[in-house]
Amino acid sequence: MKYFLFMVVVLAGFSSVVLADSSQDKPFAVVELFSSEGCSSCPSADLLIRKLTAWARQNNEPVYPLVFHVDYWNNLGWRDVFSRAEFTQRQNTYAQIFKDQGVYTPQMIVNGSDAFIGSNQEQLQKDLNQELSIPASLVLHISLTKQEGQITVKYDAEGFSNGDVVNIALVERGLSTEVTAGENAGRTLRHDNVVKEFRTMPLTSAVSQVTIPLHKIVDVTQASVIVYVQNPQTMLIEDAKQLDLEND
Repeated sequence: MKYFLFMVVVLAGFSSVVLADSSQDKPFAVVELFSSEGCSSCPSADLLIRKLTAWARQNNEPVYPLVFHVDYWNNLGWRDVFSRAEFTQRQNTYAQIFKDQGVYTPQMIVNGSDAFIGSNQEQLQKDLNQELSIPASLVLHISLTKQEGQITVKYDAEGFSNGDVVNIALVERGLSTEVTAGENAGRTLRHDNVVKEFRTMPLTSAVSQVTIPLHKIVDVTQASVIVYVQNPQTMLIEDAKQLDLEND
């Protein structure tokens, strides 16, 4: 029998229901934002992610924001240096699973299951309240080794399903860009938890590892690795963990 303790935490505009028990399958929330520096509607969503990131880190909350910069705005006046075609494809995969007519920015997706306009804090709060009251469906273990110019992430999981994949995201906080063209011309845009490197690997029963270069990271003290297990057929996320590259 499991015994649960529910607490409501309020700070910096966010509240959450935190579920604690004696098992390892703790609740979590992976918050993916699809954004672009060429989109005038995106800075408000980026600000929301910055607030969420700060709140989660200050309170050691199991909430893991990731910002994927898509590339389909790049021919409309401003090329986003953080954008990647593979991030656009990831958003397209979600659209196919959700049977959406197309993609848009800013779009936020929580735990691979609920998608909404990325600046909608009310919906984000609702999703966090829900997801942080549900234990993870498996147990994920990760460790990190940092060598010269690269990191090695080891991972394994208990209770995963055949076909599950593990996503490894290298993210960085404290970034800014002075935009000189496009819809955000004249603005300085600030970003946290921008995805700099991303790997998707099949999940097996054996302990596995992946090596990721650090050449895209400006400041390692502002970088973290977020690892999360996902069902590629439904896109549901089953567990997640985060490690910082260095202590601030």
